[in-house]
Amino acid sequence: MAGLRQDGRSPILIALQSSTISINVVGQPWSGGIIASYDTPTANRPATFQNQVYVWETTSNQVPWEKPPVTSIAVPSDSSASSLVVPFDYEQKGYIVGYGVGPKPTGVCSTVYLPQFASSDPCQWQYASVWITIVYPQSNLVQVQYAVLPAYRPATYKNWVAIWQGSSVPYDGEPIGRTDIQSDAASSYAVITGLKLTIGSTYSVGYFVVDPISGRTSLAAQTTFTLSAV
Repeated sequence: MAGLRQDGRSPILIALQSSTISINVVGQPWSGGIIASYDTPTANRPATFQNQVYVWETTSNQVPWEKPPVTSIAVPSDSSASSLVVPFDYEQKGYIVGYGVGPKPTGVCSTVYLPQFASSDPCQWQYASVWITIVYPQSNLVQVQYAVLPAYRPATYKNWVAIWQGSSVPYDGEPIGRTDIQSDAASSYAVITGLKLTIGSTYSVGYFVVDPISGRTSLAAQTTFTLSAV
């Protein structure tokens, strides 16, 4: 992707690459439940990091955050991408299936919505995921744009973003900069300041959906970029 250049002396953004977590329903829903497949960062260890899959009954394509899920199941494997059976009494109702990068529903960062009577028609299924991208980089700061799931409250749930040097966001080690999300808006901007970024280096910014103290492994989306002088 082309960079954002302010003048001849300012660094520009090159090689921007973003990734999100995804969940899908595969096979055919049946009276005993569904099969869910998920894809997360390769460094993620879903079982160790208490990732969960949730199912809510709903006629809307957004998670009913204040409503208890029909069921939830802990991801049983540390494989970063796999499938699992989610057992529950499936009926011809509307359901939304969410993947959470933590042990609580507020860690859900990717969903697939199956409308009522559409279990056999994947063309009607609707998908959503948390995402993040770079808006403006400078040597001392980075501005990002992000979007969370509908009706989610990122400031209330203590979401945050942080930056590391390298081609991916690690699941350990301290970032070189971070900031808390200040708004409960579903889409907004955040700025990480106090940085000392260098031309030619690659950096990765991660969006996290659990507070910084207990949610160091709650990576929901990431974006990687390199600074160039020309």
